[in-house]
Amino acid sequence: MSTIKKVNLGNQGLVVPNIGLGCMGMSQIAGNDIYGKADETESIQTIHRSLELGGNFLDTADLYGHVEK
Repeated sequence: MSTIKKVNLGNQGLVVPNIGLGCMGMSQIAGNDIYGKADETESIQTIHRSLELGGNFLDTADLYGHVEK
């Protein structure tokens, strides 16, 4: 989608849309759902749709989906 405004991120040549896809609600944190029950199928569909619309920036953190051992 060419109408999405994009910006340079850092100085390595990475160009991302102004809006990223926040992924916090797509998994659990410390065994707890954050924004209601996390649904893997719906999450994957959401990521695919974002990519179809020109998104290329997934806002994630390594603590999402963390499993205590």
